[in-house]
Order: sequence, then C-alpha cells, then structure tokens
Amino acid sequence: MSAQRPMYYVGFCRVCTTGPLGVRACGHCGRLSILCDECDAAWSDANLAGPPKFASEADLPCPECGKSLVGEPSHWADVSEIHDTPWLREALEAGTIELRHGAAWRLNE
Repeated sequence: MSAQRPMYYVGFCRVCTTGPLGVRACGHCGRLSILCDECDAAWSDANLAGPPKFASEADLPCPECGKSLVGEPSHWADVSEIHDTPWLREALEAGTIELRHGAAWRLNE
C-alpha cells in the first residue's frame, strides 16, 4: 500500500464553506483544476470569485478532456505540476492565491 499523496490546496470553498480547494490533476490530459474536496465545486482557473462548475456525474469530468478527475489515474497535483502550470504560477506570484498542503479529506489515493 502506497502512502497517501498530500493535497496542495489554495483555501476553503466559498460554496460549502468547509471543503479545502485542492489542486487536482487530470490523469489523462494533465490539466489542473481547483476542486473542493467536500462539495465538488470546480474551477478551471485561479478566478475563485467566478462561478464554479458542478458535475452532473459522480466522476466529475475534466473541463479539458471530459475524463474523470476523481478516478485513477487522476490525482492531487504535486508542487512541480502546480508551478509548471502558468495560470497557477501567475496567481501564486501575484498573491491572489496561497498554496498550502495537508492530507486529503475525502478523495483518497
């Protein structure tokens, strides 16, 4: 059994007010999204003030390729994936989001 991957997150969900906003990597196309680990609200960029998307399907499709963000091989993004993604790197450098890390609450790996 492998160790659980830490979840990097950028705050807490304004929709449900309890879930951490984790950075999720699509295991198929590599696109990163911001995903609430509690209510599955999802953002495809760093504009967390904008409206989130909610999946009508349990697998929460990737906004880029439509494959599951929940099932394997999708995973919580690591720090290199985050810094290699221009829109996240720019938001971090501008201070509009702050990167933290901890254990995933709901989506286990």
